[in-house]
Amino acid sequence: MLNIHEKIRVGAVFDGGFPKPVWFGLHGEKVLIKEVCYKWKEREGTDVIYKFTVTDGFNIFEIMFSSMEVCWYLVAMDEAS
Repeated sequence: MLNIHEKIRVGAVFDGGFPKPVWFGLHGEKVLIKEVCYKWKEREGTDVIYKFTVTDGFNIFEIMFSSMEVCWYLVAMDEAS
């Protein structure tokens, strides 16, 4: 797994509870999320961080949403061989 921690643009649905990421931008390309494999939340001080392990069907990504910063990050990725 390659650690990245880079800000990204995400298309997500906010319908109470956890946000649901649908796509995100990576190097000028739109990555469609085929499946959310895992989701969990953590606290860092007063910030609630929503974390997701997602796949586009080929690669696995870890993304997160900071509710205090109102910002998404690509945390890590594992490219298929």
